[in-house]
Amino acid sequence: MPYLSLRDLAADRPLEFHTGEVRVGRNPDCDLTVTGARSEVVSGRHARLFQRDGRWWLEDTGSRNGTFLEDERLEPGSPLAVAAGSVIRLGARGPQYRVEAVGRDRPEDTLAEGPLGAQPAAATVPLESMEEVAPPAAGASELHVVLLEARTGEQFEAQGGRIRIGRGKECELRPVGSDDTSVSRVHAEIVLKPDRRVVLRDAQSRNGTFLGGVRVHGEQELRTGAQVRLGPLGIELVVAKLVRPGEADPQAAGRQRGAAPPPPPKAKRRRESLVQRVAAKVGSARRSFGGKGATEFFSDLFAESSRKSARRTRWIVWFFVVLVAGSLGGMYWYGERRVQRATSEIQEQQRLALERLAARSDSIQADADAEYDRLRQELEDARVGSAPAAVVESLRVALVDAQEHTRSLEASLRRAEASMAEQLAAGDSVNRAAQAELERVRAELNRASTAGTSSALLDSLRRAVRDAEERSTQISSQMRAMRGSNLAAVAQANQSAIGLVTAYVGGEIYDGSGFALTASGYFVTNRHVAVPQGRAPDSLYVTMADQKLMQRADLVAAAQSSGPDLAVLKVRGFTGQHVPQVDWTGQNARQGEPAALIGFPAGLGNALDATRTVRTSMSAGIFSKVTADVVNFDGFTVGGSSGSPIFNASGEVVAVHRAGLREAVGMGFAVPIAKLPPLLPAEAKAELGLN
Repeated sequence: MPYLSLRDLAADRPLEFHTGEVRVGRNPDCDLTVTGARSEVVSGRHARLFQRDGRWWLEDTGSRNGTFLEDERLEPGSPLAVAAGSVIRLGARGPQYRVEAVGRDRPEDTLAEGPLGAQPAAATVPLESMEEVAPPAAGASELHVVLLEARTGEQFEAQGGRIRIGRGKECELRPVGSDDTSVSRVHAEIVLKPDRRVVLRDAQSRNGTFLGGVRVHGEQELRTGAQVRLGPLGIELVVAKLVRPGEADPQAAGRQRGAAPPPPPKAKRRRESLVQRVAAKVGSARRSFGGKGATEFFSDLFAESSRKSARRTRWIVWFFVVLVAGSLGGMYWYGERRVQRATSEIQEQQRLALERLAARSDSIQADADAEYDRLRQELEDARVGSAPAAVVESLRVALVDAQEHTRSLEASLRRAEASMAEQLAAGDSVNRAAQAELERVRAELNRASTAGTSSALLDSLRRAVRDAEERSTQISSQMRAMRGSNLAAVAQANQSAIGLVTAYVGGEIYDGSGFALTASGYFVTNRHVAVPQGRAPDSLYVTMADQKLMQRADLVAAAQSSGPDLAVLKVRGFTGQHVPQVDWTGQNARQGEPAALIGFPAGLGNALDATRTVRTSMSAGIFSKVTADVVNFDGFTVGGSSGSPIFNASGEVVAVHRAGLREAVGMGFAVPIAKLPPLLPAEAKAELGLN
C-alpha cells in the first residue's frame, strides 16, 4: 500500500496519506487542502504527489506562482522525484512541507490486521436479509463489525484487525460513493487493540469524525449502539454489532437455541432511538407489522418520513427565495434613491465652487488692470523726463506684453469656469508665461542701468519690476492653493503608478513602496528597501497598485551609503502607468504648501483588500521644511511608506520618502527628486529627456 508522510513546517504538524496520489491546493476536494497564513499564493489545484515505479514524484499542475522542490522551481508537467528530507514550497513565499517518510504503509498497533483489502466493504444489504448474515466463527482472529446507516437502515459489514471507513477503494467500509467529497478517502479507522479493546480514531480527515456528537481526538473506545458521524453534517452510522476474536455472537447463539434475547428495562427502552431499537433486532426472529416484516416496515417508515421532510424543505426554500428577492429589490430601490440624492448634492457643490472661482477670477483681472494702468503712467512719466529712446521702447514693449499677459490670464481664468481641470492647466501655463516675462523685463532694466539713465527713473523701474514680481508670486500661490484643495485629483492621476516592493533576503521578507518613472518600467524606491540592511537581495518583486500578481524586478543602481537613499529598479515586462510629472528643478516645493504622499504604509499587511488586490493609501499634509538636501513632509507615515513619492499640489513628484520619527509620528524625511538623475542609466535619461 502506498504511504506518504509530510510535516507542515509552519504549524509543525504531521500529515499522513495512504493513497498513491495526493492532490495539493486550496480547493476543498484536494487531498491536502491549504488554508491559513500565506495560502493566498496557492492555486486551487496547485500540485500533486504520486507514486510511480516504486518512487514518489512531485509535479506542478499549472499553478500561478509555481512549485519549488529544494528551491528549484518545477516546470508544469515535468515531475521530480522526492525523498525523505525533501522540502516542498508552494509559491515563492508560500507554505512549506518536509517529506518525513515515503514507501509502504506504516504498521499499526493492532492485534491482527491481515493483508489490506482482504475484507472489502460488503455490498449494501437490505435490512430484511440482515438476519441471514453469518457471524464469524468462535475463535476467529479478526474483529467482526456491522454498521447501520441511521437514515436509510442500510447495513455495512467488514472483518479485520483494522477496518478503515471512507470513500476510497482501499477502505473496508465504504458507506458513501466515491463522488461524496464531504467524506475523505480514508476518513476513520476501527482498530482492535492488543488488550482486546475496540477503538475509533480519526484518519486525519478533512471534516473530522464524531462519536456521540463529540469530535474524536486520538482514540475513543467504541461500543455496540454507539453513533459515529463522518463530518459535522455527514453520514451517521450506528454500531449494530462488535464481535471480538474468540467471542460468539450472542444474537446468533440465541437464534440457534430458538430463544429471543431478553428485552431491556422499560426506562432504557424509552431513551433508545428508533435506529438503536432497529440495531438491537439485527439477527432476531422476524415479527409481523401489519403483514410486513420488521425490516420492510421500518424501511417504509423511513421513506415516508423522507418524503414529508422533502416537501417541507421545498416550501421553506421557496419562502426564503421570495424573501431574498424582495429584500434585494428593496435594497436596490433604496440604493438608487441614495445615489440620486448624492448626485444632486455633488452638482450643487460643484456649482458653488465654480461661483467662487468666478469671483476669484474677477479679482485677479481687476488687479491686473490696475497694474497695467500704473505701468502705463510710469511710461508717460519716463517719456516726459526725456529718457533714452531705447529705455522708453523697452518699457513700451514690456507694457504691451503685460497687457497681453493680462488678457491671456483673463481668458484662461474665464475658461476655468467651465471645467476645474482646464482652469488649473491654463493657470499653470499663464503662471509660467508671467515668470518668463518678468525675467525679460528684469533684463531690460539691467540694460537701462548700464545706459546712463537717471537714477529717479531707474528707481521707478525697479519698483515696477518688484511689484510685478510680487504680483506674479501672488498669482502662483493662488493657483497652488486652488490645486491644494483637490488633492484627490492628484491621487487619481498617479496612484496606478505606485507599486509595492518585496525583497527576499536569506529567507526573510522586506516590504516597501516605490513608483514607476518611465513607460519602459524603470522604477524608483529607497536604497534600504531594495538592499535591506546593506544585504544584496536574493530576488525582488513589484506588485503595482490595483493588481494581484507580482512582477520580477532587477536592481539597476543603488546610491552609496554616504549618498542619497535612492535606488533604481527595472520591472520585467512592464506595461502599466508611470508618473506623468516630475519636478527635476527642485524649485516647486515651498514651505507651508500642500503636499501628498501615496504608498503602502504598514506594507503588505495593510495593502491587500478582501479580493487580495493591492491598494494604495494617501496621506495629505504640508511641506514643513525644504532645502536642497532634504524635504520634510508633515503628514501620517509609518513603516512600509519608505520609497513613496511625495507630490506637490500640481501633481509633480518633488521627493522620495525615506524615514520618519518614532517619537513624532507624522514627521517624515524625504530625498529631493533632483538627487535622482545621476543614478539613472542613459536609456532612462533619454526616455525622460534629461540628456
